[in-house]
Amino acid sequence: PVCLLRKRVVSHLNTTASMGTAKAYRNYSKSFRRPRRPFEKERLDYELKMIGEYGLKNKREILRVARVLANLRKSARTLLTLDEKDNQRVFEGGAILRRCQRMGLLNEENLNLDAVLSLNVSDFMERRLQTKVFKMGLAKSIHHARVLIKQRHIRVGKQVVDVPSFMVRVDSEKHIDFAVNSPFGSGRPGRVKRRTLARKAEGGEEDDE
Repeated sequence: PVCLLRKRVVSHLNTTASMGTAKAYRNYSKSFRRPRRPFEKERLDYELKMIGEYGLKNKREILRVARVLANLRKSARTLLTLDEKDNQRVFEGGAILRRCQRMGLLNEENLNLDAVLSLNVSDFMERRLQTKVFKMGLAKSIHHARVLIKQRHIRVGKQVVDVPSFMVRVDSEKHIDFAVNSPFGSGRPGRVKRRTLARKAEGGEEDDE
């Protein structure tokens, strides 16, 4: 029986090897596109400046925003080739403009498809939660803002947000604040603060004695 079982296992392995390995299909879309020229000096200097200015983790965050911007501008260019009264341009163009206005990328003065083509990566970076937390004075630096967000000290409305790249809408901007249970908000003091207070209390008791 053992020899028979061994023969079956060997035959199964041979059959599997002859069939080949299964293909790995990607069931999600790519979130960024790698640059065609990976060692272009101007682009490398620009990306390094963006990382330092907005406190980014890596260049993938820039490439991800660049892909979103490229898709948005591609849609706008396609719609600009159509007639102004075309149903597709009226419907899809209006949706794009409303979305850009809601995200704070465009204002009432330049609310048109031509203005969409003039958007750049910096416009998107200015709408990130990390940038807003720093510019509102809740953090000491842009890097401190990222730490506060990742450690769940920041909320938008009633929802705690721990994603630094969260895109803040115009109507949500005024609701950015410290979380309710955060030591920076109305929560109890942190671990180090509690330890310091306990030592002070012990010192006070010794002085009374």
